[in-house]
Amino acid sequence: MVLFSIKSIFRNLLPTLYWKMTRLLCLAGFGLSLFCSIPCTAQPKADTAFVAKADLHAKHVYSHYIQGQARLFNGVEYTEYVSRNDEFPFYLSDDWIMGDVLYDGELYENVPLEYDIRVDQVVTEHLLNGAKIQLVTNKVDHFAISGHTFVLLYGTKTNGITTGFYDRLYDGATKVYVKREKNLQESIESQVIVARFEEKNHLYIVKDGVFYPVKKKGSVLDVLKDRKSDVKSFLNKSKIRFKKDREKAVVRAAEFYDAPKN
Repeated sequence: MVLFSIKSIFRNLLPTLYWKMTRLLCLAGFGLSLFCSIPCTAQPKADTAFVAKADLHAKHVYSHYIQGQARLFNGVEYTEYVSRNDEFPFYLSDDWIMGDVLYDGELYENVPLEYDIRVDQVVTEHLLNGAKIQLVTNKVDHFAISGHTFVLLYGTKTNGITTGFYDRLYDGATKVYVKREKNLQESIESQVIVARFEEKNHLYIVKDGVFYPVKKKGSVLDVLKDRKSDVKSFLNKSKIRFKKDREKAVVRAAEFYDAPKN
């Protein structure tokens, strides 16, 4: 019971530390299970009972944590990008971000994730050996990191998009998605190869099931043309500037468009 009380505290307050503690518990349980499996002669009865109890607890730890996470580790080992400078291919950070993922029909919460937007792959850390595991794309329904929910969308001739993960910014009757990408750029500076990642974000408004790419205020108003004057007036009165925060501006426009007319 003490174990699960500690588990609850770490899960709610310190997700990263909780994961590390869970990993230590699993390693300790695994090691204890191996120790208990070693034959021992002339063992006192009391010690035998203790070892049997410890073995049972070790197996419980393994079953609860490892088997519960087994599907999450069903992938291939991730091929790490070798950085020349400080560049990295991941979204937001080159370190683990604790998040949630719906994978193979099961929700995993507070697990370490990295999203490589260069190759559009989701990566997690194996609980026991710390290896980076690349999740199978078509088994990922969605994942959430740092307040952003990425969903797997499939491209068709009708919607005109490419299959991949899209950041869902707004999920109303009218929807707003952004496809985030990083492209490696190399240049020679002072006879040294310098590598940089150029990040690009492609915004889409989804209206009546059709994905419309939008870049500027004019293209947004064209998509929402049946309420063009109302949306334009709202954006002007609210002093929403596309150049300052394009994603926020598109979301606000879509929210207003979906809202009932006064």
